[in-house]
Amino acid sequence: MEVFKKHIKDNYHYIVSALAVVGIAFVAFNSPPLFNSLDNFVLFAQEEIQLEQGVQISSGDLGSNDEIDIQKDTIISGNLFTDEIAIDKNTTINGNVSFNKLKLHKEAKILGIQTKPIQLPIAKLPEIPDFQIGTKDFKFTGQNNTLASGNYRDIILEKDSRLTLTGGIYNLRKLELKENSVLIFNSSTIINIQFKLKGQKHVSILSGNNNLKPTDLAVNYVGIRPKNEKVEKEDDDEEIEGLLNDNKKKEQKEQKIGRPIVFGKDSFLNFKLLAPKASVKLGETSTIRGQILARKVKIEKGTVVSREMNFEKESDLTRIVTDNGIKFIANEIVIVFSDEITITDIQNIIELVSGNIIGFAPNPPIYKIELITNTANDLNNAVQAIKNLNNPHVLEVMPNLISK
Repeated sequence: MEVFKKHIKDNYHYIVSALAVVGIAFVAFNSPPLFNSLDNFVLFAQEEIQLEQGVQISSGDLGSNDEIDIQKDTIISGNLFTDEIAIDKNTTINGNVSFNKLKLHKEAKILGIQTKPIQLPIAKLPEIPDFQIGTKDFKFTGQNNTLASGNYRDIILEKDSRLTLTGGIYNLRKLELKENSVLIFNSSTIINIQFKLKGQKHVSILSGNNNLKPTDLAVNYVGIRPKNEKVEKEDDDEEIEGLLNDNKKKEQKEQKIGRPIVFGKDSFLNFKLLAPKASVKLGETSTIRGQILARKVKIEKGTVVSREMNFEKESDLTRIVTDNGIKFIANEIVIVFSDEITITDIQNIIELVSGNIIGFAPNPPIYKIELITNTANDLNNAVQAIKNLNNPHVLEVMPNLISK
């Protein structure tokens, strides 16, 4: 994104601040938890973090009390803390690594300090206080839906729907987001979920206010069916069972662990998700800003994860094309918006060109968008389609330039 940042600076006098890497502290083994706060972690797991091929951690630390498994072609800009860690080839760690056992591929790089041994546990996940769910169910369709805080039972966003939460505390049995649905929080919000949290592919959880941070939405998840509730079949029970081995199925039946949380591919999520008894799986080529703190965390391939507001997925330099002597990425554009634009308008513009957000910098809002285009002509058509909207809040839209 350096070329487009320079372009913006030349035209809008815009400067993007760099992120600092958080240092580590080492404490002797057999002491209390190494960290009393989880604030610096973007991902933390009681048992395991698994990062699939091509995942990028843009900012924030990773921690696990047991193990971290990092597959090939991964880039991590943060520190790692765990008992055992495996790092596959062509992976780069732009931070420090603290561990008791390390399996490092010869073609992987750790650019920071390596510390061994490390105190265990790294940290403890907080418990979720008891809460009372309600009896009303809601299924939302269409775009103009609003829900005030309160106690509800099941909340379902149907395909292509949009729901705005006004803020406060929401106590639910189930929250389900179907394909291409959008959940917006307009002020600080807490969602307590008793039994089920599920997102299908291409769902979004967004702040409706540019002044809100992703962690201004706190999602607390238990994953255990309410007491004395009649067991009813969920439409994704088979998928969920496939995520558990026989031992974990037994533990879930005995309510020792919670029902897994699953989000489908191409999702864009902004929240602090706490699930001390449940595993979390985030689908491929998704984006998460905020935190995931859970029993287990699996991030599928090509996903971008960031603790901070601003983030960026590195461009695929094999997709460079040249047009009239200008080099740019064949499937990426950059859009500069005014500060006054709403997240709804941004979402609509991005959907117009079937794009996914893979980078963001604030003041003014700059979005890096990945498209399905493969040629210079297709990319220029997407740029022109946005320009033809004549939206006054679109200050600039252009291909992601490499050089002139």
